[in-house]
Amino acid sequence: MKTHVIYETRGRANEYCELAANLYRGCGHGCKYCYAPAAIKMKFDNFCNPCVRTDILKKFQRDAEYLRNIHEKRPILLSFTTDPYQPLDVKERLTRAAIQILHKNGLKVSILTKGGKRSERDFDLLSKNPKLSEYGVTLVFTDATLQKEIEPNAAMTEERIHTLKKAHDLGIYTYVSLEPVYDPEQSIDLINQTYEFVDFYKVGKLNHFKDYQNTINWSQFKRDVIEKLRQCKKNYYIKTDLNKF
Repeated sequence: MKTHVIYETRGRANEYCELAANLYRGCGHGCKYCYAPAAIKMKFDNFCNPCVRTDILKKFQRDAEYLRNIHEKRPILLSFTTDPYQPLDVKERLTRAAIQILHKNGLKVSILTKGGKRSERDFDLLSKNPKLSEYGVTLVFTDATLQKEIEPNAAMTEERIHTLKKAHDLGIYTYVSLEPVYDPEQSIDLINQTYEFVDFYKVGKLNHFKDYQNTINWSQFKRDVIEKLRQCKKNYYIKTDLNKF
């Protein structure tokens, strides 16, 4: 594929979406479990001081036109190694511009964020083009104290859930990423709180904090989460790292 910033994912990332783009380098949310600093070979402190990638929208525009010309139908995920609605986007507004570029070229966008209300700014675009849009949030904690410790600058869970419901009410396809699973009981509770307005769930496990993750009975969690999702009559995907248990 002859593109510059929209790329085909590999490995674990491919389980989320086949195409992705990262408009920023780094992320200001500061989540302690984040895999991205290691993936792009940045020190954690530097990663948490994000910046705009050079000429990103020009390159993104060219890529979108190329994908339109080859009749690409796969959605483009924003984002893998950054958050499209981190605090920096309030000023830079790159995500809105990227959505507009994709829609103008007949391409589908898939949002994945912990930005909460910051993302509501662009619901007008997503709801206006529902066939070319999907909106997802990452949910990890119901314990607000623990969340503040582990996800210090991301929107609080309650805010993310409220925004998710608002997207659903506007006719936008919604999904939840239950990954990482830091505490199985909290993940199950998050399904209870959201299933009425979520179309799809993707479930993974905790792949960092190895000493901690080894205390979790992943086989039992896999059985419990599948049973819960089936009870709620929800479509779901169990990621490979969890599915092997």
